Formats: sequence, structure tokens, C-alpha cells
Amino acid sequence: MKPFLLAAALLAAAALVPCQAAQPAAAQSGAAQPGAAGPDTITFEQYRDWRLNFIAERQKQLAAELAAGNLSDIERARLSREKAYYDRQAAMPAAERDRLFRARFDQIDTNHDGVIERSERIAWHEKQAARYRRQANANAGR
Repeated sequence: MKPFLLAAALLAAAALVPCQAAQPAAAQSGAAQPGAAGPDTITFEQYRDWRLNFIAERQKQLAAELAAGNLSDIERARLSREKAYYDRQAAMPAAERDRLFRARFDQIDTNHDGVIERSERIAWHEKQAARYRRQANANAGR
């Protein structure tokens, strides 16, 4: 029963890990943004801004979850590791953080045209979802 619970917890955690790529500014706000590459594309600057916002929001969510008193030791440890990950990213110097974001952006932007199209976001999401499923399955077999 414990391997099943661990697998379920890992799958739930994988759903929360940032495996999705940013959404276009137009999709987020309902209106086109000045300087945007197109209505369904994302520039590096938009991606960076989205990641910074995501990190800040995820830090708040994790802090709230950790404040809950009804966590198992395993769940508390997992949430603490995830929060430490986001805390490190938030505390990084901007240039270092931008290098990391640029590397990820370039992985998502498979045709390397400087913008992420919808098809690239979908492909990235599917690739990451498969990765997290494999990890969960491997951990469930332990």
C-alpha cells in the first residue's frame, strides 16, 4: 500500500512542478501586449517575466502548504525540497537566473527563431509530462 501512496503523491507533485511553458501574454490577459511577437507566441522577455511570477506564486503556495499541520513527514520533506528549489531561484542574481531561463527557453524554442510558438509549448509540455510520469513510475517501483 505504501508504494501506491508514494506513487500517488509523486504524480500529484509532478502535476504541480512547472512542466508547462509560459502562455502568451495575449492569452493571459485577453489582450495583445505591446512588443509581443504575435498573438500565440512568447518572446524570451515574456517567458522570463512569466517564470519570475510563477516562482513568486509557487513560493507563496508552498509556504501555505507547509504551514498546514496535517502533513506527513514524507510530504513535508517533499514540499520543503520544492520550496528550497524556488527559494534558490528567487535569490539568484538576475544574470545567473536569466542564463538558466535562457537555456530552458532555447530547449522549448526547438526551431530557434527566438520565439516559442504554440506547437513548441505543446511539445514541451508533453515531453515534461512524460518525464515526470517516468520518474513517478520508477519511484513507485522502489
